[in-house]
Amino acid sequence: MNQQRMNSSAAYTTKAEKYARYRWDYASQAIEMTLQTANVTPETVVVDIGAGTGILTRHFVDRAGRVWAVEPNAEMRRLAEEALAGHPTCRMIDGLAEATTLPDACADLVTAAQAVNWFDPPVARAEIQRILKPGGWLAILRNFGADQEVNAAMEKIYPPETDTAEIMKGRGTPIDFYFEGGNYSRQRFEFTEKADWERFFGAACTASYAPDEGGPLFEQFERDAQRVFEQHQREGVVLTHGVTELWLGKVGR
Repeated sequence: MNQQRMNSSAAYTTKAEKYARYRWDYASQAIEMTLQTANVTPETVVVDIGAGTGILTRHFVDRAGRVWAVEPNAEMRRLAEEALAGHPTCRMIDGLAEATTLPDACADLVTAAQAVNWFDPPVARAEIQRILKPGGWLAILRNFGADQEVNAAMEKIYPPETDTAEIMKGRGTPIDFYFEGGNYSRQRFEFTEKADWERFFGAACTASYAPDEGGPLFEQFERDAQRVFEQHQREGVVLTHGVTELWLGKVGR
């Protein structure tokens, strides 16, 4: 299937296992700032929208009283349920950023991460406003690679045939759109990751626009990624520098 015609909710079905295993976590300082600023306590209700396999969700399940993790992709949701099974305060929800299925004014804190690229911005913003309690907080976290040479080399090896840009409704929308009329801050936190070939290539395969394993474009993609890895590795490891960007504040009404 041409990934440009794929339903956005199905974009990660074939990549969910790798996503759970290899996707970067978010900088610990960004997580702690969110917890402290939003005053997350055992009385707090958190809604994580576009929760995926629970990479961000897991940081709240031991601190908040209830966590609703909203994820439309069944395979991603299954993996999140497995990872968070020991946390009875967390419940996975089959829903969308635009239609969470949750009650009005139910959340003290709404979070979103990389999935924000897939949101339909005006509709998702209205839904966030609807489910947030008056005075509630919104946190949006995104990771970026900070190694420009590696970034440029990797961008060149993703085949145009598997590009998903056309179905990313939120791609290019400034994050401050979600806070319009409210008070918010934007901060950046650096982190590093050490990746051997398995982790390096595994992370590359988690992109929605990466060819699927077993597909006709996968072997060439793997060879090209191996070449990039060899150019930048030292003693079998690529030291990757990343940045977590945190937008945190109150939304306008």
